[in-house]
Amino acid sequence: MAQNGEVGVKVADGGAEDQEVDFKKVSQVEAFEILKCTPHGITSAEVQERLKTYGYNKLPEETRNPILVYLSYMWNPLSWAMEAAAIIAIALLDYADFALIVALLLVNSTISYVEEANADKAIKALASALAPRAKALRDGEMKTVDASELVPGDVIIVRLGDIVPADIKILFEGEVAPVHANDETPLQVDQAALTGESLPVKKFSGDVAFAGSTIKQGERHCLVYATGINSFFGRAAALMGSTNAVANLQKIMTRIGGCCLITIGVWIIIELSVQFGHYHHSCRAGVGNCPTLTNMLVIIVGGIPIAMPTVLSVTLALGAFKLAREGAIVSRMSAVEEMAGMDILCSDKTGTLTLNKLTVDHVNTYNMSGHSIEDVLKFGALSANIVTEEPIDMVLHESYPERDTLWSEYKLAKFVPFNPTDKITIASVTDVKTGEKMRVMKGAPQVVVRFAHDCAEIESACHDKIVEYANRGFRALGIARAEGHEGDPTWVMVGLVPLFDPPRHDTKDTIERCLEMGIHVKMITGDQLLIGKETAKQLGMGTNMFTTEALLKAKQGIGLVEGHASVEDLIENADGFAEVYPEHKFMIVKVLQERKHMCGMTGDGVNDAPALKKADVGIAVAGATDAARGAADIVLTEPGLYTIVGAIIGARKIFQRMTTYSRYTVAMTFRICFTFGLLTVIYDWYFPTILIVLLAVFNDGAMIALSKDRVTPSRLPNRWNLPSIFTSGIVYGLYLTLSSWVLYYVATHLDFFENKTKLVSLNVTEESLTNFCTSFAIPAAGATPDATLCTVPTYAEQLGASCDQYDVLNQCITEQRYVRGAMMRSLLYLQVSVSGQALVFVVRCVEYSLLSRAGLLTYVAFFVAQVASTLIAAFGFNGYEEPSTNLEDCVFCTMSSGNHNPFWNKRAVPLEGTESAFTASVIGCLGYVIVAWIWSAIWYMGLDPLKWALFYVLNEEGFRNGGFFSTFYGQRGEAMGTSAGVGINKNSMSRVSLARGSAQQRVSMGGKTSGGIPGVGGSMVPGPAMLERASIVRVPK
Repeated sequence: MAQNGEVGVKVADGGAEDQEVDFKKVSQVEAFEILKCTPHGITSAEVQERLKTYGYNKLPEETRNPILVYLSYMWNPLSWAMEAAAIIAIALLDYADFALIVALLLVNSTISYVEEANADKAIKALASALAPRAKALRDGEMKTVDASELVPGDVIIVRLGDIVPADIKILFEGEVAPVHANDETPLQVDQAALTGESLPVKKFSGDVAFAGSTIKQGERHCLVYATGINSFFGRAAALMGSTNAVANLQKIMTRIGGCCLITIGVWIIIELSVQFGHYHHSCRAGVGNCPTLTNMLVIIVGGIPIAMPTVLSVTLALGAFKLAREGAIVSRMSAVEEMAGMDILCSDKTGTLTLNKLTVDHVNTYNMSGHSIEDVLKFGALSANIVTEEPIDMVLHESYPERDTLWSEYKLAKFVPFNPTDKITIASVTDVKTGEKMRVMKGAPQVVVRFAHDCAEIESACHDKIVEYANRGFRALGIARAEGHEGDPTWVMVGLVPLFDPPRHDTKDTIERCLEMGIHVKMITGDQLLIGKETAKQLGMGTNMFTTEALLKAKQGIGLVEGHASVEDLIENADGFAEVYPEHKFMIVKVLQERKHMCGMTGDGVNDAPALKKADVGIAVAGATDAARGAADIVLTEPGLYTIVGAIIGARKIFQRMTTYSRYTVAMTFRICFTFGLLTVIYDWYFPTILIVLLAVFNDGAMIALSKDRVTPSRLPNRWNLPSIFTSGIVYGLYLTLSSWVLYYVATHLDFFENKTKLVSLNVTEESLTNFCTSFAIPAAGATPDATLCTVPTYAEQLGASCDQYDVLNQCITEQRYVRGAMMRSLLYLQVSVSGQALVFVVRCVEYSLLSRAGLLTYVAFFVAQVASTLIAAFGFNGYEEPSTNLEDCVFCTMSSGNHNPFWNKRAVPLEGTESAFTASVIGCLGYVIVAWIWSAIWYMGLDPLKWALFYVLNEEGFRNGGFFSTFYGQRGEAMGTSAGVGINKNSMSRVSLARGSAQQRVSMGGKTSGGIPGVGGSMVPGPAMLERASIVRVPK
């Protein structure tokens, strides 16, 4: 049934037997015939049959198993690597590492689960908006029933204050249809939340009203023709239910995780091939009997940004908490990241950009016949009947400054209400003091002016003013007065009153700030086109706006539409659209997303809910409906849109902090994989998993402090530049790998530290160890190098008869390599920790890092984490993990100074010739902690030049285009964004590209005229085209 790109509405699933019916156009008799019912309602038995055919009058609720939802957060590349590491750890009976890895995995999943726990609340809010009870004619009696049990064919009563429970057709009163519209009292229906119309709409017999709208005046019998998901209201829910967008941050983490998995996979293959193929390591069941596989955990755990989901989520959560204090409550934390990259903001007009409150424009009021503007306002107020609380009457009354004393000075004697035939109202009033009687007329301006006694002289001027009002989108009223209450009056034209929905006081400033920040603002409204253009002009927005007619023509591909070849070009270049339905807003947002824009949407009504949920950033303004708040990612608690500016600035600061962490964690991933992968395959040297896990806990945990770091928000929308992040990560990682490798080589292959300082030797070369053993260690134990261990009483007792299989020299070399290697692990751990976390200070800024002041918490976190790492390195773990095949009370395990390490009292050493010789134990490195700090500081000095070289090669943020000093000292994102040629232009789409910039020159609106509407003048409510297909449904033949 869908035509012109509209989304069809279906009531029953009858296949080919269904027929398409427009219930707005069919007569009342035909409607009863189509639905096979009568004005007396239906029976209970028919209700049950129709419930089977049409279903219940409620929106379908999707339920999800919370356990499966929770487990789903463990199904992604980052979690796969962590799960693989946990399996290897438990298989090797490495309980400590297993517990730490599983704990991190559970923390990541729990945070994600809590963040997205309310994913279905938008649907539930829409469902709760349906009226819970209704009065229906059943079995010949009026009964109160659950609204969910209404079916097509029910006859119901709606009255003042009711929420319309289903799509209905209004029945005429009495037995015969009225000849004229003024023969009946219309319903006044507020459907602003559905269509965006500013005023309640008058509904007469034969008209339709939609589920979710509110009855503002009147009481009528109505015929239900569509329920639940098949109603116009349900169409919005269907669009929302079809939206299952994956958060942009989740996509980024998946891509980063995928890259890390590839790196891990490559190194695992290399290590396993070299260790088993070249070094011929063995692997047996049992604790500590397979150090090669245990070492795989170093690559797996160290190679993935194990704490990335936690750190980013906590950073977002802390940022969201700060935004909440500023009046922006974040319901989906990842939306903060998306708001930082938002380059287009689509905004509803009514209630969002404007107050959704009709107001008299005093400045443009047109006074005539010698009357002043104050006289026009006064007679306008006298023409109002405030008893009925008719919206137009209330506006005119409230606009008069002396309204509080008006009715103590005048008395209303008679009031002739509006009818659609005459299009006027007449109030007969009496001056209480003087007794003077007069009549005051208001109505459609072109009608009122014809009653004036001097119509011929003033009609032309009035017509010009009416056209001006119409072209500016004003609703206009004519005001006239005449003496006396009786007889033929002589009407004198008082003036014309323009009515409009005024913009919020802060909206214009908000839009200007958005444009300055590179965000193009588009108005998407259900109101009439000219009204939208006038509002846009008042707010300084572009007026290159179109109706849905142009949108649907472009979608059908009927040649050029408004100069655009495709619907995508039309949507991208337009400044806004008017007379739109929920599905149009949804489509506009979808197309912009397909064009790679980060799209935001603001709104307050049910008609905005689908687009709010579809948008990358859905923003519900203060006072929004439950449906809008439920669909939105961010809910504003303060009136107006200015809070959005603060939220965008806050989001961009958070984004800068997240990119800082991302650059750091990617660099650390490559650094750990390459550092320990190379040391393993080149030197057959292993590193303990527990130190890698602690590195992640201390250093990544300290990264949470970045959520409070001092940053300068970008002047332009932010984007994830993953190629740059990966490239810089590899370069930084290799640079830091080089620093660690050089340290390892100098400490273990040279006597530099021993000769230049008073530190003990960590040299593990065969020559050095042989010399030490033969010249000092073995003689000190009273043994000879070529003897067996049977000559060493301590070992002979432990080994028994097998002691003659092992010689003294090899055991001494094994013990010395074990002790020095264990101390080297502490030294290397500290150097990796200090130099790694120090990288944060480099990647967080463009200028020289030592001159860029970070946040206090960033410094505190660095200090606390590295003090903890220093203590671990200095004292070690008392030889944890002990070799599985060991000798206690070691004999040849003294340091090169001749003393035992004071923080190693277990003194269990591996037996030479066994796989235990490769156990990655940890012993405190004592004074070498100073070496680690000095070494890290020396290599730190090269990081800033390396950073600038990367910026130059990659031309990040226009580094190469600007001068060195303007970049060196310039503000991040401002100087470089400008030098890159991405200008801040209010009349362009800024960040997107200058070619895509929307031409925002003023569009002439002259020459467009408007007719009259009942009670207002000027056909400014959404015309028939807007609601043309909303009342069409399918019913069984």
